[in-house]
Order: sequence, then C-alpha cells, then structure tokens
Amino acid sequence: MSCEEKTGNLYQHVAPAQNSAVALCYESYIRALDEAEEKKMYTARALKLAQNVYRKALPPLSGRENIRDFIACVAHAMLLKIIEPEEATRLLYAAQVAQSGANREQPKAKNS
Repeated sequence: MSCEEKTGNLYQHVAPAQNSAVALCYESYIRALDEAEEKKMYTARALKLAQNVYRKALPPLSGRENIRDFIACVAHAMLLKIIEPEEATRLLYAAQVAQSGANREQPKAKNS
C-alpha cells in the first residue's frame, strides 16, 4: 500500500521530503503501518502503533534547528491527522518553552 493510499490522496500536496526531519517522521509512520499490515494487525491498533512511532521519531527539543524541525513535524502530523489537535497543542507549547530557553542561551553579540 502506498503513502497516497494510506492518506486517502487527501494531502498529496504536502511534501515531507522538503524537510528531512519531517520526512523521517513520516517515513517511520508509513513503515510502521506497512509492518502492521504484514502482521495482519487490525486497523485501529495499527494506526495507534504508527502514531507512536511518529512521536518517537520527533527530533529532541534541544537546539534551535531541532526545535524548528520538531514544530514542522508536529504541524505535518496535524495536517495528516496523525496527532490529535489537543496533543499537538501540548507539543507545540513544549517547543515554545524550549525555543525561549534556546534564545536565552545564545550569547549576545557585542557592539563595537
């Protein structure tokens, strides 16, 4: 089964390959669905498993680039309904807190 079949051709315009972190999360999700299908798992259980795999593939909330990638992955998951809006809100809040911490850690340039 292809990615398009699994998403119902609904979001073909979403191109995860443009961000390698999003591509990794999404590919992990699809791979988990494929493996579940091979094991003849019923749909609800397979989706739950794949959603957990997607979450585990999220970049760590350390460093500005990882935080940006984390946000991109969560937004992508929201578009494809991989992560529910309530959970996405909590994840994005965690990213906001991490981002504010990362902004404080960056040394300020001296004006000469």
